Amino acid sequence: MVRPVSIDHPWVALEHAAGTWPAEDALVFPHQQARLTFRQWHDETLALAGALAARDLHRGDHIALLAENRAEWPVVQMACAALGAVFVPLNTHYRKDDLAYALKQSDAKALICSTSYRSNPYLDNVTALRPQLPLLAHVFTLEQDYPRLVGEAHAFNPAATESAAVAALLYTSGTTGFPKGALLSHRAMMMDAHGAATRLGLVASDRWTSIIPLFHCAGCIMNILGSLQFGATYVGVPSFDAEGMFKVIEDERCTCLSGVPTSYLAMLDHPARKNYDLSSLRAGTCGGADCNPEILRRCAVEFPMPGLCQVYGQTEGATLFSCPRFDDPQRFDTAGEILPGYKIRIVDPQTLAPLPAGTIGEIQARGPMVMEGYYNKPEETAETIVDGWLRSGDLGYLTGDGHLAVAGGRLRDMIIRGAENIYPAEIENVLQGHPAVTEIAVFALKDGYYGETVAAAVKLTGEITAAELRDFCAERIARFKVPATLYRITQFPLTPSGKIRKVELRRLAEEKRLELLP
Repeated sequence: MVRPVSIDHPWVALEHAAGTWPAEDALVFPHQQARLTFRQWHDETLALAGALAARDLHRGDHIALLAENRAEWPVVQMACAALGAVFVPLNTHYRKDDLAYALKQSDAKALICSTSYRSNPYLDNVTALRPQLPLLAHVFTLEQDYPRLVGEAHAFNPAATESAAVAALLYTSGTTGFPKGALLSHRAMMMDAHGAATRLGLVASDRWTSIIPLFHCAGCIMNILGSLQFGATYVGVPSFDAEGMFKVIEDERCTCLSGVPTSYLAMLDHPARKNYDLSSLRAGTCGGADCNPEILRRCAVEFPMPGLCQVYGQTEGATLFSCPRFDDPQRFDTAGEILPGYKIRIVDPQTLAPLPAGTIGEIQARGPMVMEGYYNKPEETAETIVDGWLRSGDLGYLTGDGHLAVAGGRLRDMIIRGAENIYPAEIENVLQGHPAVTEIAVFALKDGYYGETVAAAVKLTGEITAAELRDFCAERIARFKVPATLYRITQFPLTPSGKIRKVELRRLAEEKRLELLP
């Protein structure tokens, strides 16, 4: 049974799933050897919510979670929904300074965390920070405290399921400065997840896995809430490893996969791929302005994964603005049609005047899935939501038939060389077509004469000179767009969601810490 979009609260969806598919796998985390049916997920959620309520955590309180992808993660997420609390998932890369900022800025009353993950000692860091966090009344660990909490017996009735209430405070994965916390309603998250899952043709027999961390909106909204509404199984991994992902897909017979361009490229080029049976895959998503259509086409054929789709969105919009149908002929070249409930327009970045189809400008979105605002940041909210329109800061255009093409990269990444506006994505797409180039990032360098010039960092499979790459570009694009400076790189600096940090590349180039391509 398809979950109607009009029922837009996660607790209602979990109750429905527990009644409709009680014995079916809901959550599978192979690295923990953990499996929860929908009924077990429901019952464990109620038990945890009751234990938290017994400790004076109630409707409207902010409850943070700092943990890698693991079976307890979605239980905590749903317990917050059942309580009516505001869920605050934290980036697993946060160290002391980032963590102190997020816990203080979010006004978290409780933190549920892993004791540590990889080399990051979460509990030790939090313990050291407690004197700075007077509002943080509780710290619970998933290893020691969680089993005791869900083992307690408390009578608990879920809070009133108001779909318009704020459900989550999700921090943006910004590449400069401290992140901002986007406030999202239950309705926003459920509508967005439902729209995306519908476009992918999700059904109860599907098994959806993802390289995306659950603290990211695509993880906890699109993957978890999308799977929940359709009775599909979410198959979780703690972190991305190409061969590890092949094994999970084969062992669990996963049918859907979500990733980012770097993960798909790593899987496509991995020598062990031929040793695994990936034929169960039928559909999936690839997000990011640097999606290369040719890479997506190769994945669709070679995995095979015929229904792989390029998608587009951001945290402030509850994950996706647009998503193609799994059989849309334009699913590799564009991010598809706008999701139900959204309106999209393209505007001139300076004047905000609407632009016609086919013209690159800033992507703006309007609809019930747009965030309520940034938590305790009214000025930033006013700058981002203007007359009801969410300013994405991304560049793109609408095709004549209403498909969204993310074509220019970030507005802040736009290069202004003299009086010419240059969109990095155009140059990246050209250079990606050279057989020696496996990955590319184009960014601006300061210049005393032009203001900015074009630079490119490239990951290569063979030997090639900067002059040869410039000639390759000059045959295809205007000469003022051809990179003046090219760097060879072996590892790109990435955000936690897998996007290349161009701000960091610019800094490294300015400090002469990148290798010039001869």
